[in-house]
Amino acid sequence: MYHILTILLATHYPPKDSWFNWMFGPQMLGVIFLIIGSIQYHYPPKNINNWYGYRTDTSKRNQATWDEAQRYSALYMIKIGLYSIVIGLLISAILVFSRLPDGIRAAITIMFVIAGGMAPALLMIVNTEKHLTKKFGDK
Repeated sequence: MYHILTILLATHYPPKDSWFNWMFGPQMLGVIFLIIGSIQYHYPPKNINNWYGYRTDTSKRNQATWDEAQRYSALYMIKIGLYSIVIGLLISAILVFSRLPDGIRAAITIMFVIAGGMAPALLMIVNTEKHLTKKFGDK
């Protein structure tokens, strides 16, 4: 499977000096986190619902936990988005200036994009839940 992915990416992946390498990488997920966090911060859901906002059993316990979960998770998303942009640009710079074949470089980029999407989301959930438990207890 890895060899097939490497061959496909090697034939279709943009050259090292392409703008694509600077635009689409782990930093793009940082931009997405930043945008979503900003929208949620400026337009938080007013009432507890099942389709918009930070939704867990803890956050939906009552209106106070709901409001705090929306505020905290939005700020956390903005912060993690900024970190992801910086880290993503550093990773992209290292990969662009490395002497790796295009296919290997593409595979590494994909791995960083997958990890860069999962890790911040998991960190946001874990830290928001810890914050809510610390502030409101296990009621």
